[in-house]
Amino acid sequence: MTARPGVPAAGAPSFDRLARRLGFEPARLAFTLRTAAGSGVALLLAGLLGLDHPQWAAMTVWIAAQPLRGHLIEKSLFRLLGTAAGAAYGVALVALGQGSPAVLVPGLALWAGLCAGAGQLLRGFASYGTLLAGYSAAMVALLDASHPTHIAAFGLDRLLTIGLGVVVALAVSLRFAARPPADALHLRTRTLCLERLRELAAWARTGALPAHTARDTQLAELARLEEGLELQVAGRLDSRREVRALRQALTAQVGLLLWWPGAQAPARADGAALADALQATLDAAAAGRSVGPSLLQAATVAEAQDAELAAVLRRLGAAAGSIESPAGGAGAREPSAAPSGAQPPAAFEPTVVLHRDWIAARETFLRSVLTLGLIGALWLATGWAAAPLLMLGVAVMTTLFSTADDPARIMRSVFCGQLLGAAAALAVQALLWPWVDGALGRLLMCLPLVLAGAFVLAHPRTARFGFDFNLVGLLLLQPMHARAFSWPTGLAEAAAVVAGPLVALAAFRLVFPPGGRRRYAQLSALMQAEVAAMAAQPQAWRRAEVWRARLQHRVLRLVRCADAAGLAPEHGARQGLAVLATGQAVLALGQLLAQDTLPPADRRRAQAWLRRLARPMRSPAQAHRRGRLLARDALRLGPPPARHAPASALQHAARVLARAV
Repeated sequence: MTARPGVPAAGAPSFDRLARRLGFEPARLAFTLRTAAGSGVALLLAGLLGLDHPQWAAMTVWIAAQPLRGHLIEKSLFRLLGTAAGAAYGVALVALGQGSPAVLVPGLALWAGLCAGAGQLLRGFASYGTLLAGYSAAMVALLDASHPTHIAAFGLDRLLTIGLGVVVALAVSLRFAARPPADALHLRTRTLCLERLRELAAWARTGALPAHTARDTQLAELARLEEGLELQVAGRLDSRREVRALRQALTAQVGLLLWWPGAQAPARADGAALADALQATLDAAAAGRSVGPSLLQAATVAEAQDAELAAVLRRLGAAAGSIESPAGGAGAREPSAAPSGAQPPAAFEPTVVLHRDWIAARETFLRSVLTLGLIGALWLATGWAAAPLLMLGVAVMTTLFSTADDPARIMRSVFCGQLLGAAAALAVQALLWPWVDGALGRLLMCLPLVLAGAFVLAHPRTARFGFDFNLVGLLLLQPMHARAFSWPTGLAEAAAVVAGPLVALAAFRLVFPPGGRRRYAQLSALMQAEVAAMAAQPQAWRRAEVWRARLQHRVLRLVRCADAAGLAPEHGARQGLAVLATGQAVLALGQLLAQDTLPPADRRRAQAWLRRLARPMRSPAQAHRRGRLLARDALRLGPPPARHAPASALQHAARVLARAV
């Protein structure tokens, strides 16, 4: 986390030396101190304005503050939108049921489950806003369910305090928030693409293939870049178009990396022509011109020797054109004209189809509904006064952390932070509040806790506890309506809140436990099932580009799941490669069967292969055996006139499948 310290230049060296002597990283400490100051200001302002829950404004400053300008703006926006949606639902639910737990429990469980499930399908801060809507409804409905006639005012109070917190966070942090280089992501994507093209030019000259390990490492880097696309361009007005263009470029590179295992050394003349065309692309990049038109020309040259490579180069060229167009974001350049004497290639618009994890969405929905339903049943059966706080804590945990790679592990840190925050809140109530009178005095006595949160969050040893320390400490304080402090009541409420991470930990461990290995296995099975379904549909080849785009994105997600599971990058790369080759074979066979000129013997052989490919691969040995047999038959399938289209694609897929494992 980086930010400018924001202290006078003359005092900066002294501040840095003191911070390092105490074990803090100066920039991080400066950021948390600014945020703590903003949190304290929001707390006092909300109290002076007469809002009933000023602690929500202070909590919002901690949540919304970000060291990067785009993140700060976009997270603040989605926090407002999510809060408004959740508050409206909470108000409507309490008004409908008049605060009855029998209505609140199923209504909140279903809402939180739907929001948590939808959060699995979205990306970036849009996902965060959806998750926030889930537990904002619980916060509105559960903290004031006993006063249904005041629920509209309560919901408005939450919206106003959140809005005030967002305004203060922007005022405090916007000046210091770092503005990352606008074209950094474009430059990195362009650099990776040019590296792949240099490898391809070397292959065209010498026939040398890059090592498998290099391909696996490159796929892993593409997967990391793709995962953070939405966050990298957050806060920009054209972020949706920019993300689409960058994702086109990344997935097009996936297609090139997955093409390599089926490549064969080109003939000398063909290879020299392709190498010259690729060198023209590299020269254009070195001169600062657009590489899109040159890549499309290289695709035309490659068409005569490898139709699959030509398609890959066309996708790369079209993706490069999207990024480098005048509307392509920072660093875009005017596209250069096609080489003189050459006809401009036909326009080619690559398809972008995202993988949506519907399995995780369904499991997250069921986990949230089941967990909140059980706690609600406990509330209904016992009438436990602290049950709403426990239900609120679990609603936050099972929604907000459901998208993490390993939420069960995170719950341990969350529990420790909430335990420390609850202890600090009890100390403020028991030791500081008795010395003051009135709401203003209590608000001032909350400031030491806010200041302490800055140091807890900034120190390397306690940083993982700091966020929850701040939020739970503020949540348990009610400075505007404080009652006489009682240790039994205070401990019961604190225990109910702190128990939330423990219940969520049990839910994440026992109910559809999320994790990298499980998601990897699910996604791998899903990809194989899709190929099998394609083999059963005679017309599947007509939607080849849609299937290919979705698979290439799924390969990136598969590599990312393998990384989260602690698996080597080659696990995801080889599995994705085998599925891609199988799918390409299915599409090529479908095209062959659509030809009226296909001889009867070849037609029967193609139909038999489609039936065989409809069965997912169960082991690497089976995949290797299938690839060897398919390679043998592919040489005989298709009449000579068709060998440059589906038949040649089938032969390429057969070679890839034979070498995939």
